[in-house]
Amino acid sequence: MANFLLAWWNAEVHGGFDLTDLANVDRDVADDMATIFTWLAREDDLAYPTDYRREVEQIIAHWRPKTGTA
Repeated sequence: MANFLLAWWNAEVHGGFDLTDLANVDRDVADDMATIFTWLAREDDLAYPTDYRREVEQIIAHWRPKTGTA
C-alpha cells in the first residue's frame, strides 16, 4: 500500500507502483486501490491526496527515510 500511495504522491521521487504488488495486499485493500484508480481515471485534472499530507509524510518517513522529501 505504501508503494501505491507514494507513487501517487510523487512517483519520480518515491518510485512507481508495480501492479504485481497487488498480489501482496488483501482483497479489501485491493478493492480500495481499484476505487482510487477508477476515480483518478475519471477526473478531468490529476488529483493528489493533499488533504492527507501529514499522513503521507509519515509514510515517507517510515518507508522512504532516505528521500525525506514530501
